This record gives sequence, structure tokens and C-alpha cells, in this order.
Amino acid sequence: MAASTPPRLAFLPLLLALCAGAAADTLNLRAYGSLVQGVGPSVEVRVNGTLVRTLQINNTSAQTFSLEVPTLVAGAQVDVVFTNDAAANGEDRNLYVDYLSSGATTVLPTAPTALIDRGKGAAAFDGVDTRPGQSGIYWNAALRLRWPAAATAPSPAVTQATRFLLQAGFGPRPGEAETLASQSSPTRWIADQMALPPSNDFVNHIQAKYALGADYRPNGSKYQTRWLPQRFWAGVAQGQDQLRRRTALALHHILMVSMADSNLYHHQRAYANYLDILNRHAFGNYRQLIEDIALSPAMGIYLSHIRNRKEDPATGRMPDENFARELMQLFTIGLHELNSDGSVRKDANGQPIETYTNADVMALAKVFTGWSWAFPDNQLTESTFRWKSPDYSAAADTQIDLQRMKAYPGQASTADVVLFAGKPNAVAIPGSAAPAQRLKLALDALFQHPNMGPFVAKQLIQRFTRSNPSPAYVQRVAAAFANNGRGVRGDLGATVRAVLLDGEAGWAQTTFNMASSPGKLREPVLRVAHWLRAFDARSPSGEFQMVYDFEPLAQMVTNAPSVFGYFRPGYTPPGTVIAQQGGVAPEFQIVNEGSTATWVNRAESMAGGGLGWNGSSADVVADYTPLVNLLNTGNAQAVVQRLNQQLYAGRMSAALQSALIEAMAGVGGNDAASQLNRVRIAVYVALSAPEFNIQ
Repeated sequence: MAASTPPRLAFLPLLLALCAGAAADTLNLRAYGSLVQGVGPSVEVRVNGTLVRTLQINNTSAQTFSLEVPTLVAGAQVDVVFTNDAAANGEDRNLYVDYLSSGATTVLPTAPTALIDRGKGAAAFDGVDTRPGQSGIYWNAALRLRWPAAATAPSPAVTQATRFLLQAGFGPRPGEAETLASQSSPTRWIADQMALPPSNDFVNHIQAKYALGADYRPNGSKYQTRWLPQRFWAGVAQGQDQLRRRTALALHHILMVSMADSNLYHHQRAYANYLDILNRHAFGNYRQLIEDIALSPAMGIYLSHIRNRKEDPATGRMPDENFARELMQLFTIGLHELNSDGSVRKDANGQPIETYTNADVMALAKVFTGWSWAFPDNQLTESTFRWKSPDYSAAADTQIDLQRMKAYPGQASTADVVLFAGKPNAVAIPGSAAPAQRLKLALDALFQHPNMGPFVAKQLIQRFTRSNPSPAYVQRVAAAFANNGRGVRGDLGATVRAVLLDGEAGWAQTTFNMASSPGKLREPVLRVAHWLRAFDARSPSGEFQMVYDFEPLAQMVTNAPSVFGYFRPGYTPPGTVIAQQGGVAPEFQIVNEGSTATWVNRAESMAGGGLGWNGSSADVVADYTPLVNLLNTGNAQAVVQRLNQQLYAGRMSAALQSALIEAMAGVGGNDAASQLNRVRIAVYVALSAPEFNIQ
């Protein structure tokens, strides 16, 4: 039909089709033009050769034109025909097409099957003067598009599986959510994960470095403390034991030891053993965990109870109280007495009841005297206790840094002490008991304290699912800690299972409102871990050398600034709605202008060349080939849906989805590099959006 056909007749074929009962779709054309003498491009829209609408585009910025068209099936021919090209008085009339969309399909003018056929009238369809599709149409011509298949949305089961794997691990690798949805269940997945055996992954990694020679041992020229965080990232990206590693990270937040303490610099293998202890006990018993942590040389160095000397009335010297205080405040019972639902108990005056006094700290500090490096029993002298350290040279290395600390004869306090004096749970610890027995009595007293269950339960919930769990949620998880169903207290496997399978965990929700999300802000480590796994990121060097990328994000793995961790579980951002509502948002403690800007920069790197550096290139690189393959089908919406599924578990807002399309539409070119750049900018927008930070 010629461009001069009267407008009323131009719609006749479509009108006849609709009257005959043919189904119709809405086609959206996003376009704008440049004007000559105030007149913009005249455009015909055709479907399978039939003219369905004539448009006059006088807008000079992008605008969406919606029109009814016959049902757009895969393979349909859609033409956007520019019919009034002109130039006058230095003005040039051109048409610019951003994209066409209908339902779950969005086609860019640069799609692989798109082409521009130059000419007016029939010449615009003769296939003679053609070139690859592009946004700008500078001649009378037809932009000819072959309509692709609609993007297929993932099933609700796959979406739920993705959400679950983001909470229970570090996010799914390609295909894992589909496998969970079709072949397993969250309950079965947890059981399978807990059946995977622990390993001495971190110690083995350090030992392999030491085996490279003297230069790689402490004091050697090639010794590096970044080996452990690098191994952490390798395990996150490639490890099968995702639940164990995620649980160990949660326990690391609670039972903090940080390599930021320079006293640990030469004791990296001892620190590796601390990390392996967390992995080993991730589904074990919390009572055994706190004992192994208490006797870990890494913890002994960090909280200064290694070589802790007993009191001396003659000089007034008292034992170091550092570990004793943090053991109670941070590792076991907290500052205030709790009800079983985690709420704070109060006295008759409405004031919180303290769990312990300074007298309890002093008493417990005496229990943790006399412990030091596990040298052979015939060397346990006062001189060894006070001054001797491990020799890490290959010839003399006996790996005592991997052993529990030993009690040295005559170096431990023999004072009678009472913990929680005057309370129902008071415990007397006789000075005549052996140091190991005194330690057992003290740890048993803490483990049996009524606070232990809700104190640990709430923090595990915060690390896995939500910052502000309801009292009922805390109580249910605390009950699992108190009794795993078989009369065992402190079963971390049962506790973690209760955290993840509770109805309030949120992964099974079918609706989601970002503004009222009951979830949590995701810490930088979890965001990067999610990216690593979603895009099957690999390290060409095998070392995952990206540790220092996290320093400006205030979360370098293994390098928390203090024993309080990277952020405190009770932190409330001041002047916020969260504060007004009496809530907490722990991860916001490390959010500031600098860390926010750094995240945007890291998102650009992740979407681009990758993270880290191996001396010649980025060392951690994502694989965007699957997304490019989707884009090459001609449907840009397929890329958006995949990113919505992989990065947002189906919760990406409509506005952000549109922003991704706009970003891809803004990339020119038709070659393979241009297609990759479109994918990269979509990934960048998705990663840098505030929505991505919320779980």
C-alpha cells in the first residue's frame, strides 16, 4: 500500500482481520525523530506486509507509541518504514528507533536478523540496497525485523529454588535452581548438603604454599596473608558444600578472629585452622565449637588469652580479661538476659537485666590462665609458656599451630570462682580442679545458660534470612537449638535447618514488595559471591586474586576491623524509618558514600573485564556467553528475564527491567563485540541498582 493511501483506508486490512475474529497484540514502538521545518518522520508500521498504522513522529526525545496489530507469532515480519526523508535549511529529518516490544518480546533495531532496506515505496522491500539494522534511519527506508519467539519465564518453582539457594548458600550456578526445582526439595537439599564431609581446606591450602619452599613460609620473601581470603573465594565459586561454607561464614561473624591483627601475621596456618574449625563444626554442636575456638591458638593470639598469666597478689597483676569478656558478650550469652523469643528481660523498674557483672568477667578470666602453645609435655616450663613461639622453618616445623593450646603446670590460677553468683544458674568452679576441668565447667555454664539458644538463633537468622525476625521466628529456631528433637542441645545442623525452612525465611513467598521487604541488606561478600556463581566466574590463575578489591567496601574477608566483626548485629542506622520502627539493619554500618560509590565501580568491573589482577589481566572473569546467545535470538527481553531470574530471583522491578532494555538499546553496532557490550551494560545496571543489595 503506497504511503499516499488515505489514512482511513490504511487501517482497512487490520480492521477486516479484527472483525474476522483474528487475535490482536499490542506493539510498542519506542522512537523519536529530528525535524525539518517542525515536521518529523512519517512512519508506516507493517506486519507481514499489511499496513497496520501510520504515525507522525514529531517528538525529539524517545516516546512510546502503542498500536494494535495482529498476533505476533515467531517468524512474523515487522517493518517500520520511514517515508518522508528530507533536508532543508541545514535541518535533516531522520528517524531513530530504540526498540519494538510486545508482551515478553523486545526487539532492538540492531538484532541479528534486522536489516535496513533503503528506498521509497516498493523499493523499501526489494532487498536490493540493504545494510544491517541500526537505530538511526537516515534515508527513506524500511527497518525490517523478523519477530523472535517470546521469552519463556521460569516456573514459580525455579524462582523459589533460586531464592532458597541465595539464602542457604552463595547463590545458584547455572542450572542448579532448575535441578533443585525438578529433582529435589529444600529439605532434601539441606540433608544432602549436610551429608557432604568437611575438609581441612584452608589448612591444606596454606600447607601447599609452605611446601613450595622457604620463601613461602613466614618471614619468606613470597609469604602472603592474602592466601586465605583467596581460598575463601575459590570455595565460594567452586565448592559443592555451599551450606557448610555459608554456615561457617555466619559463625565467623559470631566467633570473630581477624587477620587484621598484626600479631597473627606469621600465624596464617593457625588462622586457617580456625576457619577449618568453623567449617568442621558448621552442623556439629555449639558446645564443642566454643571449646575448640577457646583453645585455638588463633583465638588465643587475637583475644590475648594465650600466655595469659594468673593473678599475683604481690604485684597486683590480674589475668587478661579480653577473651573472658568477649566469650560472654559476643560468643555465647550477650549483654542482657533474654526470653526464649529473643526479647530482652527487664527488672521491676523496666531496665534490662544484665547477664553478667564485672565480677563474672574477672572470675572467668582466671579460668583462662595458664594456656599456651602445645609444645611437648617435657617443655611445658614457665619460660616456654611466656616466651617460646613455633618455629615455622621446614626443618623445625612440628605444626603445633594446628593443635589446641595446652595447660602449663603451675601457670593457671587456682582461685575458687563462682560464675553468675546470686542467680539460679550460678556455677562454682573450684580452684583445686585441673585447668581442663575448670574450662569445661565454665563452658558448660555458658552453654546451659537460658540466653544461649535465642542469642545464637537470632544472629543465625540475621546472617541467613532477615535482619528483624519476629519473636515467634526466633523462638522456633531457639527451640531447635535447645532440643534437636532427640534431646540434644546445641545441634547447629538442626538450628540452621530451622532457620532456612521456617515460613518466615521468605523464599517461598509468591509476591514481593521491595519497599516493604522483610529481608535484609546483603553484605558485599554475598553480592560478589552471587555474581561469581550466577555467571560461572573463573580465575585464570586459579588463585582468585581479588582480595584487595574489597578494602574500600569495608569487608575484606578474614580482615574484620575488630572483634565486633564487619558490622554489629544490633546496629540501627540513625535517622531512618528502621530506627523509628525500632528495628536493626546490621549491614548498613558499612554503608557510606565511599563504599556505595566503590560498589558501583566494582559492578562496572564485574560486568566488564572482571575483578582482581594477576599481573597481566583481571583474575576473576565472568562468562557472559549464555546471555549473548540469548540476545542473538533477537529478543532482548530474554536477557532481562534471565538477569531477573539469576540476580533477582524474579523480584526485579518493572522500572529496572525497562532500564535494562533502555541501556541495551543505547549501544550501537551490529557485530559480536557490540552484542557482548549490550549484555555487559545490562549486567552492570542490574548489579549497580540498589534493588540488587536487598535480599
